[in-house]
Amino acid sequence: MEDYIVNISDDSQTTTLASYASSPSAGLYAPSPAGSSPPNSVDVNELVESSASIEAYRWYFQEPVEDSTTTELFLNLDEAFHDPVMVNASRKTTSWHIPVPTEIEEGAFYDIILGVSTKNLNIDAIESILIKFDQLESIDEGYEYEVINPCELKRLSSLNSSTDDTEKGETVFKLKLFNRCYGYEDGVTMTVDVSTWSELPTEYGSLELHFVELCTDSPTLYKADVNRSGNPEYDGATKELKIVNNFSFSGDGRFAAIKSIVGEDHYLEVWDLQDYGSVDKQSEDLKEKVRELTGGDKDSSQGVAATPYCAMPVAWIFLSTGNTDISISWDGSLVAVVDTAQPDTEEEEEEESPPADYQSLFAIYQCGRYDNQTSEKTASRRSITRKDVQHTCQDLVNYIGSGIFHMVDKVNPDLKDELFVAYNGISIDIYRTFEDWTHLHSILVDTALISSEDYVSDFVSITDNQLRGRYLIAGDGKVAFTFDIVLGAQISFTSALSDDEFSNMSLFAVMSEDGTLIAIPGFRALSIYRTETWTLHGSYTFHEIASDEMVAGVSFLCDDRVLAVCVASSSNSFSQTRPGYLLDVATMSLVGRIAPEGRECSSLLPLDGSIQGLAFLGHTKLWHMRLEDRAYHSTPLSPTRCTDQCLDPVPLEGDVDDVISASGLHFKAETTETYIGSSHLKREKRSSLTVSMTDANGSQMKKMVVPLPNGDYISSASFCSAYRYLLVETSDACMAWSVPKTFDGDFRLQMVLYDDYYECRICPHGYIRCRLEEDGDNLLLNHIMHPISEIAMVSFLSGLEPAVRVYDLAEPGVKQDILRYYAGYLNYYPIQDDLASTLLVSIVRLWTPGYHRLLCDFLQSLLSMSSSRWVPLQDMPISINPVAILLDVASKQSQAIGLLEIIIDYCLRHAKAEQDPHFLLPIRQCIHLILDPKQSYSELAVKIYREMAYFPVQGREFIVGHHILANPLNLRWRFWKHYPWGLHQHKDQVMQLDLYETPKPPKGNFTRDVFQASFDLLWLKPEAEDSEQDPNQQGEDALVQSLFSWPQAIWKMVLRKLRLRYNATVECHPFELEVLDNPALKALVEYKWNTIGFNYWLVRFLGQMCYYILVLTAIFLQIYEEKNGDATKEGERKADIGLDGLFLAIIVVSFIFLWLEFVQLLKDKRGYIRSIYNMVDLFVFLLPLAGAINQFLIIRGVIVKGLNPGLLSFSVLFIFLHFLFELRVFQVVCHFVSIIIRAIYAIRVFIFVFAGGLFGFSIAILHLLHGCTVDTCSYYTEGFTNNLLRAFSATYFMMGGNYDPVKTGFDSNSFAFHGMLMVFFFFTVIVMLNVLIALINNAISDGDQSWQLDWMEYRMRYIESAENMTYDIPGFRENNDYFPDTIYYTAMGQKVRDYTKETQRLIDEAGSSFSTADTTATLSDTAAVTSVTVATVAEVDVPTAAVDKRPSPATGTALIRRATVAAATSTPKAATAVAVTTALGEHDLISMLRRQHEEQSRREEEQRRWYEEQTRRSDEQMKVLAEQTRRLEEQRLVMVDLQAELRLLKERG
Repeated sequence: MEDYIVNISDDSQTTTLASYASSPSAGLYAPSPAGSSPPNSVDVNELVESSASIEAYRWYFQEPVEDSTTTELFLNLDEAFHDPVMVNASRKTTSWHIPVPTEIEEGAFYDIILGVSTKNLNIDAIESILIKFDQLESIDEGYEYEVINPCELKRLSSLNSSTDDTEKGETVFKLKLFNRCYGYEDGVTMTVDVSTWSELPTEYGSLELHFVELCTDSPTLYKADVNRSGNPEYDGATKELKIVNNFSFSGDGRFAAIKSIVGEDHYLEVWDLQDYGSVDKQSEDLKEKVRELTGGDKDSSQGVAATPYCAMPVAWIFLSTGNTDISISWDGSLVAVVDTAQPDTEEEEEEESPPADYQSLFAIYQCGRYDNQTSEKTASRRSITRKDVQHTCQDLVNYIGSGIFHMVDKVNPDLKDELFVAYNGISIDIYRTFEDWTHLHSILVDTALISSEDYVSDFVSITDNQLRGRYLIAGDGKVAFTFDIVLGAQISFTSALSDDEFSNMSLFAVMSEDGTLIAIPGFRALSIYRTETWTLHGSYTFHEIASDEMVAGVSFLCDDRVLAVCVASSSNSFSQTRPGYLLDVATMSLVGRIAPEGRECSSLLPLDGSIQGLAFLGHTKLWHMRLEDRAYHSTPLSPTRCTDQCLDPVPLEGDVDDVISASGLHFKAETTETYIGSSHLKREKRSSLTVSMTDANGSQMKKMVVPLPNGDYISSASFCSAYRYLLVETSDACMAWSVPKTFDGDFRLQMVLYDDYYECRICPHGYIRCRLEEDGDNLLLNHIMHPISEIAMVSFLSGLEPAVRVYDLAEPGVKQDILRYYAGYLNYYPIQDDLASTLLVSIVRLWTPGYHRLLCDFLQSLLSMSSSRWVPLQDMPISINPVAILLDVASKQSQAIGLLEIIIDYCLRHAKAEQDPHFLLPIRQCIHLILDPKQSYSELAVKIYREMAYFPVQGREFIVGHHILANPLNLRWRFWKHYPWGLHQHKDQVMQLDLYETPKPPKGNFTRDVFQASFDLLWLKPEAEDSEQDPNQQGEDALVQSLFSWPQAIWKMVLRKLRLRYNATVECHPFELEVLDNPALKALVEYKWNTIGFNYWLVRFLGQMCYYILVLTAIFLQIYEEKNGDATKEGERKADIGLDGLFLAIIVVSFIFLWLEFVQLLKDKRGYIRSIYNMVDLFVFLLPLAGAINQFLIIRGVIVKGLNPGLLSFSVLFIFLHFLFELRVFQVVCHFVSIIIRAIYAIRVFIFVFAGGLFGFSIAILHLLHGCTVDTCSYYTEGFTNNLLRAFSATYFMMGGNYDPVKTGFDSNSFAFHGMLMVFFFFTVIVMLNVLIALINNAISDGDQSWQLDWMEYRMRYIESAENMTYDIPGFRENNDYFPDTIYYTAMGQKVRDYTKETQRLIDEAGSSFSTADTTATLSDTAAVTSVTVATVAEVDVPTAAVDKRPSPATGTALIRRATVAAATSTPKAATAVAVTTALGEHDLISMLRRQHEEQSRREEEQRRWYEEQTRRSDEQMKVLAEQTRRLEEQRLVMVDLQAELRLLKERG
């Protein structure tokens, strides 16, 4: 707070303010000395500017006889002296009206000075003093507010304590207020509201008001007054009144550029805002002074207030008259003057439009630096020169629009990285301003993006509040966009905002300093979104706002941890009529109040560049104040209000467990033994904390029971801090509850910490204090309302385990209180360097097999709460990803899958409900781990992918209007005619978002839904290199774009393929075939195939076609070459020379392809060997290689001619098979190829069995025919050779009916021959061939159902290679827009419903299986536990209700165990009775559980049938509608064709 405090001691000589200024020329307009002299004279001791000439008017306060109420005190002002008025807690507010003297010039500015005394004021009880200024006629925007914070009050106290009241009398302080009187006839009405800390009593003593003054030229912390700067050279430049028209602060907060107006003349001025200290304080460090002024140093309040200072002008220059805006660079070295004259196309305003030859006023000014930075002087004038725009940045010559200097990284600023962001109504242009300006990016803006007619003022509002870091936010009223100015691209958009949020976004929305969050007010609500993804971070509804008020402004404070919210009238959003609110950004909870910003202010950084503040623009002045100083009614970040008693190591209070509050409620805390379990049974006892609350009459009582786990005990339980809190220490934890103020209230859990400390207690101010050692010093943890700090974070997370164990045993009310407590910290990251120290990570790391059920119940309930909302971090490291942590645990303990499914279900549920894919980030990061077929949790992949199949999209209408279709190659007969494709021409389309293309509008009947899919589902993406790219690299990227060429791309592809080892940039996930049955994956594959995959395949296929042609040419030349013996040797030699070169080319090309196969083998040995396609690849390259080498050696004469040419002959077969396999990327071919491959896989074992049988029959027949040693064997035949190979061939063809080799044997009477042939025929023809046919039929059936999945897998492998190739081709990714992170696809509604129904069926089946298995396990556990219990029962007495035969299935096991233990007493007879009763209870329980399970299954079956019937009826109706739509579409197309023919006929005449 930049107030000015003056000490007025009582040994002064006069009541006037003649000594207010050190200059003798200071004048004071006051009553006559005689009439105004008090009984005791008062002296004025103050610090002022020596050259000031001050005029002052004083009035004394007088308490009126009437017009006051019980809550408000209205004071009168009198020029005569009166005793001071006491302001105390008896009245809520104190008001008075300051008139304006008649001699004051109307519209002049006057400072307001209060004379106050604090001798009776209890500073520790005061939180803030809020002062309201009402000047309705002079301030059209409404009221102004000012806060006197505790720091200023402590200054008053320190000055007061330095005076001995008994010797010198009363001490009066002159307190200069920040707001001023504007000199209008209505004057100013002031209202003082004193607030105390909510934890302390409202009594605060009294504040004495002595007088109020109006004076001119009183000092302030710093100001820039364009009429009275203190610089004679500047002030003498003009004698007319200057008016501040515009201003801009430098990024480091040191300089300000001001545009002032004097009549018709405009001036550009640069002001130095830094305070270089007075003569006696020149060595004082600037930052130390700033901390002293802002109250950052707790000891600063004990000293004297710092000396105020005035900013000084250091450079000024005349400007051309016109509508211009200004912006100053980070270090104040550059000032841009931007011409905002907007061309207007409306006819009625043509006279206001710039003429066609209008010359822009855009200019860049260089402000010279000091030669010696260490010896700067405030009076030193700097040089300011205009730079040549033609030379500096040619693109900005004659520029009209808006522009601003911007530093992306304000934490580590580098002048080389500073940017200039300009907008001309068409595009947003980004320039690098270091040395010669360089144009980096142009972001073309849709015409509807900034829909305001005055695009300049609209963009200025956006850049002031919605340009932070690397992100710029804009919207068109229906869709909001995020632009990345470093990448120069639009990265996300949303249409999920409410109408109120869209209407308020451009005016009142504000981003955090790092640009990661944006706060957008609604009407009476506020929402915070993640700027990169538009994920809702949190929201808050202000129920306290009246019906005629609205949220009208927000600002981030305290390093973006707190949000200040201003309230205004709904009829005038700029009329801030009352204080606003402070919200905690992490928990979205109300933590305090804040005074409105006032008029004409904007956010900026102060002198040290670390804290946000407010820049106030007056009529002729510019000044600054800290934004945090306007806060009041807040929980402070540091315990500045604690006293020495709070630091005393002796406990403040003893253990008090039976108290009566101020409201008459009777509270009692005691340790009891409580039965835990069902109300129908005698249950086991547990040590518990029982807290009772009785009303004042003693007629009603409420209890809270907190049971403790086995082994835990309560060390102490006491009510503390005047009975506002209940503090309980157990053996494992320290817990605190807030005590209700009324009987209708409830105890609310405020803190659970692990018991690592000694003597935890809560001081009267609400701070938690403890000791690390028994005799150690007190350690401050934090405030009870916000107990989580860096110091207490370990204890908070360690306290989670005892809290969860208490949750398991607690009653529903206590359970809900525990869940509410932890729900507020799901998104809390107190330690930025240790993101793993968070609640959710601690929960999953707490998992053990013994805690499985307990943690599943706790986490399921926590994430199911309406107030519980976990939002994953944008750049969440995988080390803190709860899904990744649980996957690692589940790989060793499969039981952890249950907890894993809870988090996955939460992510899927919220992602679909909010249509926000950001919630899928934890799943997408680990999808390659989930798909691992070796793990037990791989079955989750099918469920996850089916849930993400048809993922809804935001902004369907926007996508339909801004997209590019990824059309497949389509051959048309009329290829020379342009035929644009639209959404209406195909059932399913794949597209990507594009802001600049105007697609062919779809027809009116386009009603299909649009869905989205991310490439994270398809493969692992590389780290985003562009996200951290240095702006200096952007110019090189532009050069790379010009280097791309297709020959170079092909050459790079060949070189990459020839590398022995290379790391793939992207790698497809290890999909099982059933997972590929997913429309999202299909759309992703189709998009990549249509953009880059087909081109890659085509280049590769053409290369293989050249190889095919080489081999076939050689074969045809050998077939048809002239073999006439009369041929001349010369001609034969020529033919051989031609074949020589051809075979040599085949050898070289075959070696290249074999090398590629070898590289592929090294990459994945097992996968390569298992693929039949790779085997075909090997044969298609090995056989021609071997055959070509053979023929080449024959031609060269190395070997003799006439060798078998079978190698090349079989090469032809494999070439045609390979050719067929290469065409499997097309559906028509893939259908048959897939069936063939599946048939081969199905009969691969059969082939070995069948071949073994044929080989056996061949040997048997061969022996039968040739084994006889007698020449007269009647069945001997010469037709069946004794060569084993030919015998096997003859036997094989006998299966086909060729019995010529053994036909003579049929004429014999040999039983052995005829029996052998019968067995052969039965085995081969009847058995084996029919088995073969059956196997092939099954394979055809399977292939016909799954060939589309094979087709997707084939294409997926090609696009994976193509995607990797794009990273090696310079300029390819920069020149082609084929690489979005998300694509969109359409689908028919019926198709979506069928797929959803099938998904639900699969989930229900999986859930039913799990439920049955779980029930079986429960029954088994019940029997086991019961048998053990019965065997070990002691002597007991059996009560009649020993066993409950009607428990729920979930608690059956626990109830039997607890019932048995509860019934135990000391008689032997009872033991037998218990055993019998328990056995009966077990049998009945098992029967009951089975009946319940059967009844539940029956009901589920009935519901399923009803749902199927409803779905069937809906499907029939949809089919009817679809048929009607199809007919209408046909009729429409016929009409379109007729219209086209009519137009054609008209054109032909």
